Amino acid sequence: MLTKAFVVLALVFISGLEASVFCYSHWGYFITPPSGAGVIADSHRLEALTYFRIDSDGNVEISPTPPIVPSEFIGCPLFDFESGCMDDRLMAAVITLPGDVSRTESVEALRPHIDRTCGNWATPQGGMAITVQGDSGQLRLVTCRSGEISNDVFAYREVLFAHGEEKEVASVEYEISGFEFLTMPLFFMHLLPFNIGLYVIGRVAGKQWYGPPPPSAVSGLPSSP
Repeated sequence: MLTKAFVVLALVFISGLEASVFCYSHWGYFITPPSGAGVIADSHRLEALTYFRIDSDGNVEISPTPPIVPSEFIGCPLFDFESGCMDDRLMAAVITLPGDVSRTESVEALRPHIDRTCGNWATPQGGMAITVQGDSGQLRLVTCRSGEISNDVFAYREVLFAHGEEKEVASVEYEISGFEFLTMPLFFMHLLPFNIGLYVIGRVAGKQWYGPPPPSAVSGLPSSP
């Protein structure tokens, strides 16, 4: 019984490992997309929430803050990397903080950080800047989404700015050509039965090739000459 349980656990572990590797090779992360939501949730207060858009000439404009409907933030699966879902994870953390979500910052205050976050792409479209007060002072998380950077490929990025330093939190490139559903859970759901099938085939083939073990191997007694 213990042997069978060990085999099942081993197959689950191997399938999960393979699924994570496939996910990383395809999207750049192992299980779930990285997110700055944890940093936001651990802060003490929201200081400003600023949405912005970037036109084709590189001009930055502040966008009106859309209505915040908490129930919408549970609609995206944890494994979904589409930019709207990435934003929703951040907003789910924002609404837990005290502060005025209607307060925004100026383009002049945000422009250096927006340029650092969006400057890698020729076709940035916009994003948002979340400024909070944390244990060590003011933190600003800036997100940016791109236009099409290559055939059917788009990108999303999050950068955290604190104390004169910057840290890339998330950087994901994703396709919208019909394969965006290939996330870690789907890989796992297909690899587990595949690996179970391989195991069963191996056991059956082993019995056919080598036959049953001799009686001595079962009883532990030496076989007679």
